[in-house]
Amino acid sequence: FLLFVMIAGCIDPYEFEIHDPSPSLVVEAFLSDKSFNETLNYPSDGRYFTVKLSETGDVTNSRPLPVTGAVIRLLTTEDETLVYSEGEGGTYSLLNRDFKARKGIGYKLQITTRDEQVYESTWERLPDTETPSMGDIGFTEGENQVYEMEAGEWVVKSRKVALAHVELPPGNTSEPIYYRWTYAPMWVYVAPLVSQNDPASRCWATDPYYLPSYSLQVDRAGGYKKDLFSIPTIRNARIFEKFSVLVTQHAMTEAYYTFWKELKDQNEGSALLDVPPFNLKTNFSSATEARRVSGYFGVTSEQGRRWYFDRTDLSYYVENTLRADCLVVYGPDPPAPECFDCREYSFGKATTNAPSWWQE
Repeated sequence: FLLFVMIAGCIDPYEFEIHDPSPSLVVEAFLSDKSFNETLNYPSDGRYFTVKLSETGDVTNSRPLPVTGAVIRLLTTEDETLVYSEGEGGTYSLLNRDFKARKGIGYKLQITTRDEQVYESTWERLPDTETPSMGDIGFTEGENQVYEMEAGEWVVKSRKVALAHVELPPGNTSEPIYYRWTYAPMWVYVAPLVSQNDPASRCWATDPYYLPSYSLQVDRAGGYKKDLFSIPTIRNARIFEKFSVLVTQHAMTEAYYTFWKELKDQNEGSALLDVPPFNLKTNFSSATEARRVSGYFGVTSEQGRRWYFDRTDLSYYVENTLRADCLVVYGPDPPAPECFDCREYSFGKATTNAPSWWQE
């Protein structure tokens, strides 16, 4: 029952099956004009530039395998070469707290895998169009239509939500701006059946899959509010204490935007009729007879804002039902462990260590 009560958002994995004996290298990478030190001011824990490498071939709803032992270099048109440091799970990081992309300079990603296969991106630069300062983030109250099981049948129900948006300032250029927004949610979870003085009472929880992965928009004039994501407000344990989202805005080239738009279109259509998320446009090529490569290396103009949300911000009352739900016992099993220890929280990763930037 607790599982039913606490679940308020769900992202279904995209299911596909491809029979292809030859593996494909998948590259996830970008640069922006904000350094690690600058992203601390959003505020956040900071973000290094990373490259994530994985390999996929004959796939049946399985995660790609991480590619380790690669050497990754970032080349610039000013004859600079920066080398990424290898971490865990096929992730490589550019551990320079001050480095960022600069106007007028080209950047190329070069990847040499363990088997000496070499892959290179095209030269990429920051978009030419000037981006206005990122607008404020707010919300409006609304309702979503959802399917719920009732008396053994699926019925359509209205669910109250807070619909988050970002304000796009009026534009001062005739050229369109290609936007992409990403989200990093965090919230406070308090275990209801333990003393508030207990160290295991209060946690900060994260789940990268709770909200949609990103939103897109081609903006030609500005002066309006762009809807981003919605949060259910009734029986949603994520908002019983305090909820926050780091919203990161990327302005990019038309080609990079098109890559993300095609990927989103493939994942959001009919599961039976869609082409799987392969064969997308890529700006990588190989100088050797290597495997296929998927992904796109882009350079973006980045801004970020942290948004805080409290249930008392709503015009109606939202009850914290966690304690009551934990006290409902079905059969011989005791209440769920997360009722007594916030570190056992099952809807994300939880820690008792509060971020230094958290706003009470």
